Amino acid sequence: MASRAHARRARLATFGLGLVVTGVDQAIKLIVDAVLPPGGATIGPVFTLRRVNNPGVNFGLFSDHPAPILIVTVAIGVGFAAYVAARPPRRWWLVAAFALLIGGAFGNVIDRLRIGAVFDYLNITPFVGFLNFADLAIGAGLIVLVADSLRERRPTANPPAGATKGPAPPG
Repeated sequence: MASRAHARRARLATFGLGLVVTGVDQAIKLIVDAVLPPGGATIGPVFTLRRVNNPGVNFGLFSDHPAPILIVTVAIGVGFAAYVAARPPRRWWLVAAFALLIGGAFGNVIDRLRIGAVFDYLNITPFVGFLNFADLAIGAGLIVLVADSLRERRPTANPPAGATKGPAPPG
């Protein structure tokens, strides 16, 4: 029973936090669009703010194909959601990672459905290209997933049959 309860809580937490990420992304975009001067703004030597509607992907790639990009973006978001529904995360950082991925994906999907492009507004020097909160969420989620997959796994208490603990005896 505890396992089912944990799985249910993990799903609810992942999807709930994903919804929060999507909401924060959309709120920030509305605020930036409402208050940003027409020519944009610069904050110190690192941040540039400007309205950029990007119908493509990173750096405007594939801008001539917005419909396939929308389909792929929806498929990725639905794919992550389906994975979480089938195999809920067991650790809190994976709940956060999947929430960031799902929330970021659907934040950008909403833009594509609403304005036909993703609303980007932030450039961070020395990087090239504009991005938004959803993009940052997706990037952070991917970093956590990659870091988790690379971390050293502890040996199991009951190794599979035929497995040895330690080096093989000299023979």
